[in-house]
Amino acid sequence: MQGNLTVRKPVAEADLWDRVALPSAPDEPPAGPVAAPGLRRALSLLEEGVLTSKANRSCGSYAARAVPSAGALYPYEFAVLTDEDGVPTAFRVDADRRTCARVAAGAAVAAALDASDLAVPEGGGALVVTLTRPWLSMRKYGDRGYLYTQLDAGHAAGNLVLAAAGRGAAGALRLRFPRESLSQLLEANENFREIHSVTLLPAGPADDSWARWTVHDDTDRERRGPTWRSWLESTCWDSLAGWTGHSEAPALHTVAAPLARVRTDGRLPAADSGLGDASAWSELIGTRASSKAFTGAPVPAAAVWQAVSALATPLETDLPDARALSATLVLRSAAEPGHDAVYRLDTGERRPGRLPSTDEVARACMQQRALAGAAAILLLHVPRTSLAGAGAGDENLRELAFRCGALGQLFYLGAHRARVGVTAIGGFDTPLWRTLAGLPEDDEILYALLIGCPDDSGIKFDRLAMAHAQNER
Repeated sequence: MQGNLTVRKPVAEADLWDRVALPSAPDEPPAGPVAAPGLRRALSLLEEGVLTSKANRSCGSYAARAVPSAGALYPYEFAVLTDEDGVPTAFRVDADRRTCARVAAGAAVAAALDASDLAVPEGGGALVVTLTRPWLSMRKYGDRGYLYTQLDAGHAAGNLVLAAAGRGAAGALRLRFPRESLSQLLEANENFREIHSVTLLPAGPADDSWARWTVHDDTDRERRGPTWRSWLESTCWDSLAGWTGHSEAPALHTVAAPLARVRTDGRLPAADSGLGDASAWSELIGTRASSKAFTGAPVPAAAVWQAVSALATPLETDLPDARALSATLVLRSAAEPGHDAVYRLDTGERRPGRLPSTDEVARACMQQRALAGAAAILLLHVPRTSLAGAGAGDENLRELAFRCGALGQLFYLGAHRARVGVTAIGGFDTPLWRTLAGLPEDDEILYALLIGCPDDSGIKFDRLAMAHAQNER
C-alpha cells in the first residue's frame, strides 16, 4: 500500500494476449445437400415461421424476422431430429449461415428420444428442438433478460406451430418432458444452452427454401477441436442456478386448446374468434412487422377486438388449462365513443373510468415516448404466488413465459389482420400499470403489448446499444 492507493501488479502483455486471443478455427467438413425429407420439411418451416419475413411498407420492402425479439437479439437456436436413410439422426442448425451439422446418429439418438418420451413422427416427420441461450439477452438487460429469452422463444415456438398448420399439417408443442438425455445428446449444457421445447412436425410437403441449406458431418468430436467459451457467459450461466426447472411430468394426452381464457362478450361474431382459416396464416406470418411508434390517432374498436380475438386461437400443447394467467385490455383511444374502458378479458368484466393519459403511458413504458400514443394496451399478468410453480399441476416461470410469448405472437398476427400497428415490450413500470389498469396488488405483469395507429418514422430504442427499455441512460 502507498497511502490510500493499492498498487496493482502489472499484467505481462504476452499473458494478456493469450487471454484475449482466439484459438484456430477447425477445418469444416465438406458440405453436402440436404437429403432427409424430415430435415427438408423442418428447414422450410423454420424459414417461414421463424427466420425470414417480407414486410411491405410504403417505402418498399425489407427482409425481417418472422417473429419479434427484445433488442433484436433472438437468443435461441434450433436442432432437428429426424430419420436419415432410416437412421434416427440429430442435426444442429446454424440459421445465420444456413448450414446444419450432423452431430449424432443411430443408437445414441434413439436412446435420447426414448429417455425423453419423444418419437420422430413417421413417414418423414421431424422434431424441432428450440434451445435458448440466455446470455445473449442477459448481457444487455441483466437478470430480466432471462425473462425476455423465454418470451422470445415462446414467440418462435408458437409461430412454428402456426406455420405448420398453415400448410395443412398441424404440429404440436411439447414442454413437459425429461430433458437430461436430449440435452447431453445436443451438448446443450456444455455450451450454456437450455432446451426450451420440442415441436412435433408431421410429414408433409416442403417448399424449395431448404435448397439454400447445406449439411456437413460433425459426429467426430475429436475433429471439432477445442470449444471457445467465454467466462462472462459462464458467470451468467452460473447465476441461473436455482431457477425453477421445467416440469418433467409428461402429459397424459395432448389437447388442442387456447392458451388464454378470452371473453369478448359479443363484441365480435363467434365465427371471427381466433385467427380464422389456417390457410391464411402463412400470409399473416410472412408480412407481420413491429411498429416503431404510434401517432396517437384513435383506432376502430372493431379492429382492437379483432386483434384480441386472435388470443383464442388453439395451439396444440401439453400444458394444462390456463389457471394463473390473466389478460387485461386498457382501451383508451377508440374511434367510436363509449368503448374506452379497462376490460378483464378472462372474466368479461368492464370497468369504465379515467384512462391513462399519454404521459402516463410513457411513464408506465419506462419513458418510451414513441409508445405514448398507443390506442390500447394488453397486459398479461399472474399472481405473484403462482411464479413459484410449487403446486401440483402448476406452471413454472418458463412455462408461463412461453404462454405469454405464444399469446404475444397471436396478438401480433391478429393486429396485422386487423390492420393496426402492434409492438411488445418487456420493460415497464409494474406498480404504475397496476394502478392505471386496476390490477390486484399481488399481481406481476409478465408482458405488455400495445396497438395503435403506426408511425414508422419512430425509433425503437431497445434496438440501440443502450437498454433504453430498462430506463437506463
